[in-house]
Amino acid sequence: MKKFIAAAVALSVAATAAGGYVKMTGLKEAIRSWLNYKQELSASYVGETSDEVWDGAFTYDNMVTIQKDPEKDFVILNLTDNHFGDYDYRRFTALEVEFIAKKLVKKIKPDLITVTGDIVCTDSTIYSVKRFTDLMESFGVPWAPVFGNHDDEGNCDLNYLADIMLQSPHCILRKGPASMGVGNYVIGITEEDGGEERLVETLVMMDSHHSACTQEQVEWFTWAAQGINRLSGGSAEITTMMHIPLAQYQYGCDEKWDSAKNAWKPDSGAVGSYGEKVCCARDENGSPVDNGLFDAIKDAGGKYVFCGHEHLNNFSFLYDGVRLTYTMKIGPASGASPLLNGGTKIVVGSNGILRFSDEALLRTVLSVEAPLGQ
Repeated sequence: MKKFIAAAVALSVAATAAGGYVKMTGLKEAIRSWLNYKQELSASYVGETSDEVWDGAFTYDNMVTIQKDPEKDFVILNLTDNHFGDYDYRRFTALEVEFIAKKLVKKIKPDLITVTGDIVCTDSTIYSVKRFTDLMESFGVPWAPVFGNHDDEGNCDLNYLADIMLQSPHCILRKGPASMGVGNYVIGITEEDGGEERLVETLVMMDSHHSACTQEQVEWFTWAAQGINRLSGGSAEITTMMHIPLAQYQYGCDEKWDSAKNAWKPDSGAVGSYGEKVCCARDENGSPVDNGLFDAIKDAGGKYVFCGHEHLNNFSFLYDGVRLTYTMKIGPASGASPLLNGGTKIVVGSNGILRFSDEALLRTVLSVEAPLGQ
């Protein structure tokens, strides 16, 4: 084993000397991080703080825009909860994440990849964030992450993680105002219509911190949503993406789940697996805490919320006019199910989301058509 490790390290050093920067991916990174993690644990990595502010009128400058081909549907692939780590078993489970992600991209051919949090975890994340970034960049399409509750538990703060990701040409993350966290931004999907660009779909990407968004973020969402509605004449769909679910995910389960039969009620309209407790923000008594974001989404005419966080849930239902959905976890780390291991495909047409489905390698686990979400 020592000879194998020594040979691998020597090969890495030689390759670096010969060709400069070598991407830290796959088994090579797993070996190197195993050798170096004790040294890396003693260091901490802090990124640059954003100086962005939000005031005045919301304009196109406050969005990252991507143009949709009017002749084709726009396809989004969402990945969540891959839990890359520099050492322990996660450095090897990342190999499966890489394999599945490559298969999904080849199958789905996305125009955009979104990531709904828990990208990295464990005490050291200096190598894993680079490994994740290299994986995303290898696909050659725009990719847009938000952070989860595990991302800043290691030796890299969220600003540092964002700085590494933003070195990639295809990463469209924006840090957003520092007072709200890291990674609050809006993606606008536009389509040419009569010689002008028209907003078709907007993705409001939000940092849900360790439990929920803050009151300032609720106010920021309202500001952004009002601007989106004004710029589009109310025609652009508003979709929210974050890591941790809203309290309404639990309220919906309380209404729609038949605990005696361990199944959704026949008239609930709910689909998918309900395999674990909804891990939304809760008070000292365990009751869900409503931070007001759902009402802001509803009042703005928002249609969809997608989140990650739970690994055994992939259900979707309509609650008070808004469709609440879990995206599918990728990879085997941290309490995963082999049946719920893949990504979520979201198809956008000229008037917003047409359908979405959970894709586990070569099979579709769940599929929802847009009319159910109206």
